[in-house]
Amino acid sequence: MFRPIPEAPFFRRAPFRLIASIPFVVAIGAIVIVLLSVEVFASLSRRDVIFMAVFLALSTAVSTAALISFLHFANTKRTLEEVKGLARNILQSIPTGILTVNRSGIVTAVNPTAEAVLKRHAADLLGNSYESVFPGGEIIREALHGALRNHQHMSQRDVPYEGPNGRLHTIRVSTVELVGDDRQPAGILLQAQDVTEWLGLEQRVRVAEKLAAIHTLSAGVAHELRNPLSAMDLNLHLLEQELREPAPVASRTAHYLEVLNAECRRLSAILDNFMRFARPSSVDTREVDVQQVIEHIVALMQLEAQEHKIRLDYTIEKDLPPVLGDETQIGQVLVNVVVNAFHAMADGGRCHLAATTCPADGKRWVDISVRDTGMGIPEEAMPRLFDPFYTTKQGGSGLGLAIAYRIMQDHGGLISVSSAPGSGTSVGLRFPALVTHPRTLEARS
Repeated sequence: MFRPIPEAPFFRRAPFRLIASIPFVVAIGAIVIVLLSVEVFASLSRRDVIFMAVFLALSTAVSTAALISFLHFANTKRTLEEVKGLARNILQSIPTGILTVNRSGIVTAVNPTAEAVLKRHAADLLGNSYESVFPGGEIIREALHGALRNHQHMSQRDVPYEGPNGRLHTIRVSTVELVGDDRQPAGILLQAQDVTEWLGLEQRVRVAEKLAAIHTLSAGVAHELRNPLSAMDLNLHLLEQELREPAPVASRTAHYLEVLNAECRRLSAILDNFMRFARPSSVDTREVDVQQVIEHIVALMQLEAQEHKIRLDYTIEKDLPPVLGDETQIGQVLVNVVVNAFHAMADGGRCHLAATTCPADGKRWVDISVRDTGMGIPEEAMPRLFDPFYTTKQGGSGLGLAIAYRIMQDHGGLISVSSAPGSGTSVGLRFPALVTHPRTLEARS
């Protein structure tokens, strides 16, 4: 990759000015001796003596200039070699495989990690065309060819890679364009990282998380179903005893049947929520008008808000862009969040919905916030808000926010909650926007 640092000469460590001053001292001394000892050179004219002195001075100056230039060159070369050495050490220490090719397709640099990932020695790659060292159809050749010839770059793409030993790996490939000092394209840099073990570990973690979630769901379902089943069993037992008595039992029988019917409905609701959370989601992807969804939810829940002495209003940005998703599921998320807000304001209050656009991470997002003035959420409950069957409400199922979280994941969105006891709660929903529009706010209630 780089030339080795040459051995440093002994005199380069000597002080530069000291070496340069020696010829000057010698020259001046020689001139003085010549001028003071003219009688020694009686046979020479004064003009010859002066000529010799000038010649000696010029020779000394030229020699000094040559020495200074040599020392300057040696110092520059040493600095350049140090820079090259630093670049070499950095390249060799990077845990990601680095391979570079110039504009002609010749491999110019390969670090040890790239040798390990690509299963090829640097000696077989350096100085050769990538087309000659990587056979046709191989992903590395395709990546370099696409970047160098067609300017089509890869970014963190996981691809299968079969080395010369025939073993299949998964490598993460990225390509970027190299630019020279003249700001012109100088070649391509390819990054390659073997992520086979990482992906295997991620898969094992996902399986473990799934098993843990199934365990949590099973325990939660068993707990939720036990109470209505116990009530049904008790009322069936009482109903059986009543039916055995000869006296009229119409009123009590009707009461027992009413309890059984209510518990059956409760069981059905629990199972519906469980299946909604546990089954694989199916998103009916369409263009969704967020403003229309919010207006529908507010109109739907306005009567319940009035019964609880809650002011329900909203603010929507004018020309709000649509989002891509399932309108029914997005509406369900909003209903779950608004219902939680209502439950947090037992003595009345205000629930405000706001929808705006927001740029983040190079994308345009639609942010929907639901703020209430309720009792807030205890700090110790915040980490478990999205856990299945975890609830702080009396009689709650603990699946509302878990279902909302699942739906937001399916839509490529984000859900966040900020709260403090006694200061209300704010729930933020973020969806990827389809288009961008100018920002103007409209307030409604």
